[in-house]
Amino acid sequence: MNQKWTCAICTVLTSALVFTGPAVEGTTFSGYINSGLEKVYAKTQKQKDAEKKKSQAEKDLKDKKNEINGLKDQQQTTADDIKNKSAKLDEILAAQKKLQTDITNKQAEIEQNQKDLAAAQEKQQEQYDAMKKRIQFMYENSAEDNIWTAIIESNGITDMLNRIEYVSDVYDSDRALMDSYQAAVEQVKEIGTKLDNDMNELTAMQDDYEKQQADVEAAIVALENQKEQYASQIAQAQQQADNYQNIITAQGKIIQEQEAAAAAAAAAAARANSSSISPSYDGGGAGKGGSIASDYAAGGGKNPGASTGVSGSSVVSYAMQFVGNPYVWAGNSLTNGVDCSGFVHEVYAHFGISTPRYSQAFKSVGQAVSFDNIQPGDVVVYPGHVAIYAGGGVIVEAQSTKAGITANRSVQCHTILAIRRLV
Repeated sequence: MNQKWTCAICTVLTSALVFTGPAVEGTTFSGYINSGLEKVYAKTQKQKDAEKKKSQAEKDLKDKKNEINGLKDQQQTTADDIKNKSAKLDEILAAQKKLQTDITNKQAEIEQNQKDLAAAQEKQQEQYDAMKKRIQFMYENSAEDNIWTAIIESNGITDMLNRIEYVSDVYDSDRALMDSYQAAVEQVKEIGTKLDNDMNELTAMQDDYEKQQADVEAAIVALENQKEQYASQIAQAQQQADNYQNIITAQGKIIQEQEAAAAAAAAAAARANSSSISPSYDGGGAGKGGSIASDYAAGGGKNPGASTGVSGSSVVSYAMQFVGNPYVWAGNSLTNGVDCSGFVHEVYAHFGISTPRYSQAFKSVGQAVSFDNIQPGDVVVYPGHVAIYAGGGVIVEAQSTKAGITANRSVQCHTILAIRRLV
């Protein structure tokens, strides 16, 4: 049967049912259709099980994502700690390098001090030897044997100088000279002692830096291991999250299939309920049935992927609840009355999706779809009309004032100007 006859039959059946259909046991057309929908849209056990599994997987996925975010925060904190420890290690190494230079310089000072001390002691000894020679000369040329003997037999420099003091002022200059040499030696020794103390402090600092370096390096190794553990935990958690996502996708597909089957069954039930009645009212839209704008013709290859978390079948399932309710021009109530663009607008608003309020404006929303890729939930735009594809070759729409909201017309009952996917 060609599309023209299909459209005509849909029109006749719909109009007849609206205008002349007698009440069946006190039931209106709207009530009759809704009664059928209640039967068709009763969820199957398979759908209930899928929804339960999907809901649990979504909860598990949310928990797992929170766990992953927590692990990533800890991993970042560890990375920051490694960065700070590395900076501290650089400071220690720089301080060690400077300390090594200080130690080298201090060692050179100590070596020079030792040379200075040796020179001062040598000078002191030379002066001492010279004095002894002078004293010996004076003894050999003096009559006072007892004094010179005492001097020569002295027990040391200090003892000798003390004796010389009592002999004559001649020895004052020698004593002063010896004192200066002795003071020079003591001064060099004091400098040497200070240098030794400085070196001890530097070597102690070196030991401390080496300990700090070992501690920081050990801390960095521990942090690196911890970072790797976090990476491993994140990878495992991500694998679990992917598994949950696969469950959600698989169960979502089952739900969509069940909803699509229910939508198709509801549309078939609506057509069956109207099959025995027949005047002729065409309803919303215009243009020859079967025609499709070239941009949307079959074979065009337009089949965009999902852009939201809402399934087209869910959209159809929601829209089908209002079949049989009245058409009211410029109305905005799916229950009390709505027009064609208002119907599509309100249905999508239920899912948080913003749409225009004028039928022809729908030609520019969402993404274009070729006719052979049309899916339940896609929006179909006709001249002066807009509807939602329900699956099974039919549309759900706010058809006209006389027909109200219906789900029994062929998707090709008028010229198709655009097919747009909003979910």
